Amino acid sequence: MNSRGQAFNLFSRKKSGQKGQAFSTFQLLIAAVVALAILVLLLNIIGSLPNLGGQKPNKVASDLVASQVNAPSELRTSNPVIFVKGDSLNAEAIASASGVVTEGQLCLSEGDHYGSGDFAPAGDNDKILRYTGSTNLRVRISVLCDTGEEIPDDLSANEDGADAWAGGCGLPGSQTGCIIALRYT
Repeated sequence: MNSRGQAFNLFSRKKSGQKGQAFSTFQLLIAAVVALAILVLLLNIIGSLPNLGGQKPNKVASDLVASQVNAPSELRTSNPVIFVKGDSLNAEAIASASGVVTEGQLCLSEGDHYGSGDFAPAGDNDKILRYTGSTNLRVRISVLCDTGEEIPDDLSANEDGADAWAGGCGLPGSQTGCIIALRYT
């Protein structure tokens, strides 16, 4: 063996034919991280994960109302939020959290989900819209504020067929009102 080969062997920690323990541990760690990422992705796709780090629907709605009350005729839509069984939109809670409107100035609409059976008014109260599905549901929340008499026209100008969302809302005529509609993702 030449001197170059001996020098190499002096600095090498492993004998030929052996693998380093640190390398195999690192491979195992990478495999575990990749497996976990794939699992999270699959569970998110089928919607069985709870709303990890996401906001509650009432919070998203109240934030949108607070920002839209001073932007008449402008329809604004949230990022997807997740409704779990028993979640609801509550006009009183949204109005209170927004601090800019009263419960009577809000209209809750099933929007795109009308007729799907996923949402229903809680009892005789049209100011609470409860999610009745059995699995988690991803939706977007849209809010449009203007005078009550202008909202149907604003909706149809912003979104085809959206003027139907305001049906039966009883929005306040010349007073500012907001419609909160549930949208497909």
